[in-house]
Amino acid sequence: SERFKRRYVSFALSVEGKPPSASDAKKMIHQHFLTFFGELGVSSLAFKLVGYSAASGKGVLRCAREKVEETIFCMACFCEWEGKSGRLEPLSTSGTIRRV
Repeated sequence: SERFKRRYVSFALSVEGKPPSASDAKKMIHQHFLTFFGELGVSSLAFKLVGYSAASGKGVLRCAREKVEETIFCMACFCEWEGKSGRLEPLSTSGTIRRV
C-alpha cells in the first residue's frame, strides 16, 4: 500500500444553529460521508476527523490530496441530521495542519 499525500480541511458544524457535542459530530460526519460515498468511496477518500471543538463548532478533517474537491462537495451537501436542519461548512484547506 502506498502512502498518500494529505490535505486538511477546516469546517464549521452546526445543527439548528448550535454546535453539537464531539461524539455527535463524529457520528454525524462519518454517517454523512458513508451515505454520500458508500464504504468503498470513504476508504478511497482516506478521511479522518482530526480535531473538533464542541464549544466553537469548528474542526479539522484529513483527506487524500486527490479527493479534496469531493470532500468539500460532500461537506457542502450536508443539510439535515435526524430531521433537524444542519450545516457543515468548509472553511479552508491546507497541506499542513498548522496552517489550517
